Amino acid sequence: MNIIGFFSILILTLPSTAQTLTTLPSDQTFEGVKLSSSVKMEDGEHKADLKTVSYGLRKKTKFGLITISVYVAEFFAAEPTKLQRTTESILASLKSSGPVQLRLTVVRDLTGDQISDSFSEALKANGIQEDKTTKELKDILSSLKSISKFKKGEVFSLTAYWKDSTGTLLIQKPDLTIQKITGPEKFVTDLFSIWFGIPADSKLEDLKKALLKSPA
Repeated sequence: MNIIGFFSILILTLPSTAQTLTTLPSDQTFEGVKLSSSVKMEDGEHKADLKTVSYGLRKKTKFGLITISVYVAEFFAAEPTKLQRTTESILASLKSSGPVQLRLTVVRDLTGDQISDSFSEALKANGIQEDKTTKELKDILSSLKSISKFKKGEVFSLTAYWKDSTGTLLIQKPDLTIQKITGPEKFVTDLFSIWFGIPADSKLEDLKKALLKSPA
């Protein structure tokens, strides 16, 4: 066999490192959003089928007067039975039940800055300062800010999985591109504390309670 033929075979047999997230629709609608029944995740040799855990609506009060709807959050996990559905234990149990995904469908036009700033507020409620956090979490916030606008009905998702003390996050943006970030597992735990840690406000607390429930 010549060298060209050898390398042709080598290229064909190398495992794919491309990331894919395939979402299957359900027949349910919530707050005008078509919900999903499951998510198939592939990241090279790491593959998983994620099942629906729960869903809820993120609301926010502006100026202490007006309550607006922001996004519908759908929660998926590969092994939902391993989740500890209590306010104190849910965050720590994500790793054992993973991979996990939060799929966020915005229900009003938003800027990337608005989303990023909201995340930063929630991180602060959990004692995580943006200027002192991990490089990986800073990259996530920067990635959100780089999106000029989230249009009503657009989706972005955060999919996490773990291996030993390492965490990997797949960020799927509204244009369906996927950004992969890998680092110490702390950055993934810190990110998911936005929804499963100490709520930054009463409306985020309502969403956390909804995500802890089994769907009706």
